[in-house]
Amino acid sequence: MTSELNKHPEVKVPVKEIIELQELALPETADDASYDSASDRLLMKWMCNGDTRAFETIFRRYETRLVAYAARYINSLDLAKDICQEVFLKLIAKPPSSLVYDNLGPWLFKVTRNLAIDKRRRRKFEITGDEKDFPEAREERNPLQTLSDKNDARLIRKLVNELPQELRDVVELRIDGNVPFKEIAEILDIPQGTALWRMHRSVEILREQWRSYDSQL
Repeated sequence: MTSELNKHPEVKVPVKEIIELQELALPETADDASYDSASDRLLMKWMCNGDTRAFETIFRRYETRLVAYAARYINSLDLAKDICQEVFLKLIAKPPSSLVYDNLGPWLFKVTRNLAIDKRRRRKFEITGDEKDFPEAREERNPLQTLSDKNDARLIRKLVNELPQELRDVVELRIDGNVPFKEIAEILDIPQGTALWRMHRSVEILREQWRSYDSQL
């Protein structure tokens, strides 16, 4: 007699589909008390839905460890902090796919390591001038400096002045004063994660405005 199990063979569901189903089951918004206890997966979903506090929670959760990890490669606490900020800007600008949400920590550490090694090679080139060490050596730039280099600086300044005040405050401190994000946060009395988020949002707006302007030429 054939068993019931044989009548109903196991159906294998692709991992991607399982993850998509899990995503649908996650709550769309957070209560104030749930941020710190939320999983990385949940925080990432909220962050990708525009939740600034979710990003701030991720930032607080990993910042200290990422700075310490970067410092092992770069041997400079200040540069390690800069690298950490770059990592989180990358996270905002292009979050990893949902397939790695559960492995957000390893993703952050991998990006930190790559940036730290890259930075170390750049520093070696600056000291030795040996292009064999880093043939594509180029000056470190923040996003708005890169945008300004590619486009008309006067127009960029005009567009910056049209940004909402809370975004313009961050941009002007970062670009005009070259103020670190930690100090920007202290000056504006906002979390450091919020300062990073506002910088990213400013770059997004400026790039979109530039494309709109450029298309009219």
